Amino acid sequence: MLLCKCPQLTPLQARFVASFTALCLLGLVFWSLSNPHFAYAAEIELGKGWEGGADHNWHRIGQDIAEGSGDDEDSDREELVVLDAEAVIGARQEQLSAIAGNNQANNLNVVAGQTTVWRYPKELLQAQHVDVGVGLPSALDEGNEGMEARHRELPRRGLEDDDTASLQPRQTGSGATVFISVNTCLQPSYNGTGTQTAGPPQLTLYVSTASDNEAPGPGASDTKQDIVPLDEGFANLTLSTSDDLYMAIYAPALSSDFTGGWNYDIAVSIDDYYHQANETDPYLYLVDTDTNAALLVTDNLTQADTGSALYDKWTSLPPPFVMFASSAQNTKTMGLSKSFCGMQNNAQIEAQQSDPNATSSHVEMGMITRGLGDKPKQQFYVTSLNGSSTYYGTLAIKGNSTASGTGIVGGGGKVWQPMNWTTKADGNCRLVFNLDFCDKVAYAVPANYETYPDWPNLRALYDSQASNLYNNFTYSLQQTACDTTSDAQYSLARNCSDCEAAYKEWLCAVSIPRCDDWSSEKSYLQKRNMAQAFTNGTSLPSSLLNSNYTPMLGAPTLQGSTAFQQTYLSSFATNQSRNPTIDAQIKPGPYKELLPCEDLCYSLVQSCPAALGFGCPRKGRGLEAGYGVRDVNGELSCSYLGAVYYLNDARAMSGSAWVAGLVALGAMAALLIGTLTPRASSPSQQPPSTPQPEQPYRGFPSRAAYLSALQAWAESKKYLEASSAAGKELKGFYGEVTMAEIAGRPRVKLEGLGLRKKWRERKERGKDGAGGVVGGERRATVV
Repeated sequence: MLLCKCPQLTPLQARFVASFTALCLLGLVFWSLSNPHFAYAAEIELGKGWEGGADHNWHRIGQDIAEGSGDDEDSDREELVVLDAEAVIGARQEQLSAIAGNNQANNLNVVAGQTTVWRYPKELLQAQHVDVGVGLPSALDEGNEGMEARHRELPRRGLEDDDTASLQPRQTGSGATVFISVNTCLQPSYNGTGTQTAGPPQLTLYVSTASDNEAPGPGASDTKQDIVPLDEGFANLTLSTSDDLYMAIYAPALSSDFTGGWNYDIAVSIDDYYHQANETDPYLYLVDTDTNAALLVTDNLTQADTGSALYDKWTSLPPPFVMFASSAQNTKTMGLSKSFCGMQNNAQIEAQQSDPNATSSHVEMGMITRGLGDKPKQQFYVTSLNGSSTYYGTLAIKGNSTASGTGIVGGGGKVWQPMNWTTKADGNCRLVFNLDFCDKVAYAVPANYETYPDWPNLRALYDSQASNLYNNFTYSLQQTACDTTSDAQYSLARNCSDCEAAYKEWLCAVSIPRCDDWSSEKSYLQKRNMAQAFTNGTSLPSSLLNSNYTPMLGAPTLQGSTAFQQTYLSSFATNQSRNPTIDAQIKPGPYKELLPCEDLCYSLVQSCPAALGFGCPRKGRGLEAGYGVRDVNGELSCSYLGAVYYLNDARAMSGSAWVAGLVALGAMAALLIGTLTPRASSPSQQPPSTPQPEQPYRGFPSRAAYLSALQAWAESKKYLEASSAAGKELKGFYGEVTMAEIAGRPRVKLEGLGLRKKWRERKERGKDGAGGVVGGERRATVV
């Protein structure tokens, strides 16, 4: 028998407890799914697959690779361009040098077979810790393994030249924690006769805290030292010690294919690594390219909400990051991709914090909020590139973004994993971004460098046309009662603000098409403007133009119909652009379009009043020629505003998708609540409720009947059907009315239409139970 009796819950209390528990569990599930960490781009192994050969891009750069470094160390590095091993006294002997202090780069040259030894005195362990400094407004979210990679340790014992050694525990013990890091700044140059496929061998770091091993290196016992081979010019190690610390850098033997020596930086700190590298995440992603330029953006720099103090700090910040870029044919960066000073000394293109407008460099930079989540990001516009060429880009930060060099925690800089891109080849697509009205547009558009050589004028042409079309749309939307009670609006789920946003996004996507090379073989691209000549005066062969093309495979076959007798030359979907202004004024010639995503059209239809007559073409009846489908694997197979390449599907979940997720979670909550809610233990505890008769609603027997009829009507109006009885037929994938005709219609004057009187009469009829008309006449317009 129980000593105490649990209180008896009423049915209402029991339902509350069950509901609250279920919602807490759902909240935990949603929190665990929020802010996922997936990569935008595939990993790139720079040590493999780089083609050698002459560098074809140096004539564009025209600047010294060491320009802007400004450090005293540069004089040593410049002397290493051709370092003669025989000129170094005691090259085979160990050189002992002293570490001058914490958070300080110690630079030295080393040649093949030489070991340089450094001593870090224990007195520096008692030095006062240095404040990190101003730096970035907040720490970066670099993915699941970003921070772990920054502190990754690679101590190895018993490592021979070609052996694979297992990772061993780092040295531990009482004392202070020290952070050791190394960057290779220069390396031997290639003088072989064939194509270079790999960089020179890497240096090796040896570290000892043993009192009987003050000369670590390949000649010392492996049991008394940690061995860390450099990887792509970078190595780091963390250990605890209370004694003097001895470190050595060993340069391996060179084959006859390489000549010269190495130059490196080594630093020790009791605060954090002086040199840093994120080895798992590029944090830099491709937006799009044209023939001579590329547009790139960083990942979201913060998850702070719009309008918050942290959000405003990021958006008002001068560009804190830099980047390095090189052609795939530049072999000088082979083996240096994780070294800040290595990339700074050998990359062909370097962004300069002091030159964000690219007045003297080749990279224009700025802070933006466009794209994923509308969060702060940094944008890079890289110019002076060659067409149809592959480039490698590396995001980097100099010091802590506000200070660098001696005495600064992390003063040696940080680099992220490299990414790559390939420029377009045909020359009739051009990048546009930072538009005034279509502010989320950032991709290549159909262009002609002869008719519109001035980039600002091309941007203004596209942007002003979209803005004018939007203004005409707002006049039509003004005829809808937007400022009224919720039960009197055209939708219980959407309002006029949703309609305006959906229309703007759709309008900018379709009136400013995303352009790709005509020579591209991607299956999801749509051929456009085939009837026009190329910018060089040549035209497509007549055999191709007159070949069969069927844009609507699902169209009904009628007697005498020519639906299946169309050609590329006769079909509206292929012989012209979807925006007539492009063919009439810009004249880009044939190109291929990355079609807008079909959900942009569906969102427009769902968000706007049915009276506006928006509709989407059906599958098999023109949808495939006008809209694309998102790829579940994250490939950019259709165009949407703010898109970047290699965007993972889970990472790309937009705000509307999160809303849908919340709705799904709400449905799960309702299901769980219904399942977990206990029934009353005794019928006498709560009197039985008396069924209430259903009340008429808007002319229907009940609210449920009204909603059912509304849903059935909305489903019937989801797609536009051509009315053959009325003598109407759809023309191409545009429908019967073009955008130009809509824009040219006279503006409707609202005076004297009696709209308010008609609205009041409609409301009175609804109150009297007279019913109403669900739906209305529909225009034959295909969006």
